[in-house]
Amino acid sequence: MTRRTFTVQQADGNRELVLDLVRAYNLGFTIRDEEKMRRHLEECHRVGVPIPVVTRPPLVMPISTWAVLTDDVITVQRDRTSGEVEIATVVDADGVIYVGVGSDHTDRALECIDIPWSKQVAPNVIAPTLWRWDEVADHWDDVLMESWVVDGGVRMKYQEANVSEFWTPVEMLQGVRDSVVDSGGAIAFLSGTVVSIEETLRFAEEWTIRLIDPVLDRIIEHTYRVEVLAREVLNDGSVDGGIVAGTASAR
Repeated sequence: MTRRTFTVQQADGNRELVLDLVRAYNLGFTIRDEEKMRRHLEECHRVGVPIPVVTRPPLVMPISTWAVLTDDVITVQRDRTSGEVEIATVVDADGVIYVGVGSDHTDRALECIDIPWSKQVAPNVIAPTLWRWDEVADHWDDVLMESWVVDGGVRMKYQEANVSEFWTPVEMLQGVRDSVVDSGGAIAFLSGTVVSIEETLRFAEEWTIRLIDPVLDRIIEHTYRVEVLAREVLNDGSVDGGIVAGTASAR
C-alpha cells in the first residue's frame, strides 16, 4: 500500500484527495485504431522491443504502487529511457473514478528483455491533478492529450491524440477487473499510448504531459525532469552495453 495525494479540480472548487493505493497497472492494446497501435508497436520494435501477442485485450501489467509518483524530478539507471502520454485513471476504495494524465516512463533497453520489468524499474508518473469522471463523461470524446519533450536542449511536441482513440476509463476499468484478482482498495492504471509524431522514440531529458478539456476550458499539465543515476557514479569501472563491467578497485 502506498499513500499518494492528489488535487481534484472540480466544478465547485478544488479539493484534496488522499489515497492508499493497493495496486497499479500498466495497460496495453486499449487503442481502438489497430493501425495506430501497430505503428506504436513498430516504433518500439525498431529499438529492439519485442511485439507482444495479446489474444484477449487489454494487456495488464501489474506495477508496484511505490513506483507511482507525482514528482517533477525522477531518477533512472541508464540513458535509454523514455516517457509517453497516457490516460491515467484512479479509482478510490468506494469505486469513485477520477481521470488525469500520466506517463509510464520505461527503460527501453530492459524492455527488449522483459516488458513488465522495464515498466517496474522506472517511475509511473501521474500528474497530481485529477478530474472527477462524472464531470467529463458526457463530453469525454472531446478531450485531447499531448506530450512535449526537451531533447538535447530543444523543446518539441512529441505526441498528440484524442482520448476517443482509446477505450474509455470505464471500459479500461472493466478490463482490469476481468483480468486480475480484486485486491480491494484504491487502484491506479495507465492506458497505453499512441505513436509519436515522428514515429521515433526519444530519450529526452524533460517530459510534459497534458490533458485538455475544451468544453470545460481546463487543462491538466505536468512536467518532469529525468536524472540518470549512472552519470553520477565516480569510480574507475567501465560501462559496456548498459551493464557495469567493472568496479572500483580496492584502495
